[in-house]
Amino acid sequence: MPQDITEILNAKKTSLFGSALRRPKPDEITIENPQLFLEQVILVSGNYDVNFNRNVSYTVKVNSDVKEVTIGNEKFPIADNSGVWKKMKQGMGITKQELKINVTERAVKYSTDSLYLDNHGLETDFPYSINSESIENYAQRALDINSEHIRKNEIDDDEIFSKLGQRFKDSVSSDIEIKQEDFVITEFLEIFVPIYETECYDKKRKVAIARIDAVTGTFL
Repeated sequence: MPQDITEILNAKKTSLFGSALRRPKPDEITIENPQLFLEQVILVSGNYDVNFNRNVSYTVKVNSDVKEVTIGNEKFPIADNSGVWKKMKQGMGITKQELKINVTERAVKYSTDSLYLDNHGLETDFPYSINSESIENYAQRALDINSEHIRKNEIDDDEIFSKLGQRFKDSVSSDIEIKQEDFVITEFLEIFVPIYETECYDKKRKVAIARIDAVTGTFL
């Protein structure tokens, strides 16, 4: 185990017990031998192209003497502004009337998105840069050596794809009529993040799990 992992554990171990007002002393905490685990993170990316109809209303201004407007074969009457409201508008110098037109729009939307899922199948952040310095040169060998300490995703590929597909669907309004939609997976990566994990216990034998990100050195 790298020396810096030991230093992080010794510096942070008391934070696992007690409260902010009262912590145990460092020598009261025992640390078991940390084990290295490779926890799988899935990256899935895709495109979503949807063609749909939606009902909307437009309000336009017309002259005060207009009673009805015809567009195509459909007639749109002007709302009745008789009575007090009409007199108020005249008193304020308002000479235009409002015409509300209900129409059906044909629209298209194209979007791209991606998500990361942890080894429990839950959405997670991915605070790492994927480059030559962070990638293991002999990835398969590392997996083979640590085969008993691999934590893989608990859901299958179809469910992973469905999660991204649902995110796309949630991005469009629910009150539309979908005419055609296409959902394409463009990227699917399996990433294994090294995590050191160990049990710690105090003098009362209360147990806590300590986790350290082996890439960033973050105490999780």
